[in-house]
Amino acid sequence: MNRWRLLFAGLTLGALCACAVQPGTTTSPAAKEPSPQVSSLPCAEISSADAVMIRYPAETIYRNGAALPKEAGLACLEVLADWLESTSQSRWQVTVAGEEGYGFDPLQLAGKRQELLQRFFARKGLELKDWQWQTVAGQSEQLQFLELKGSP
Repeated sequence: MNRWRLLFAGLTLGALCACAVQPGTTTSPAAKEPSPQVSSLPCAEISSADAVMIRYPAETIYRNGAALPKEAGLACLEVLADWLESTSQSRWQVTVAGEEGYGFDPLQLAGKRQELLQRFFARKGLELKDWQWQTVAGQSEQLQFLELKGSP
């Protein structure tokens, strides 16, 4: 009976050692997969005439009237956060919209979405101090990022 316990403990320890970081390898954020180009952001509509504009149309990120993103919308936000982290551009005008007709004040809904987005991006390590945030009611895009050029 003790042989089996020792064998199981040895196999478990061996598996854990195999999963450990080996000397000379790195686990820094730079070792992540390369981030996508702006043109390949999922769920987004991109235009880049003078400045980059990233738009997420109605029900892409949120269900109408909801403050929390859908599961698919959260996946889109994850890719967006990775892309934003990889860009040298750190100044954005972020417009968050709330829809009318769902039993909530649309500006309060947009404000709650904005608060949750700020927390999400801050947890992802993004520097938000130079970002400009605004909330609007009844816009066709639920979320929009506009690149700001020039000095703050």
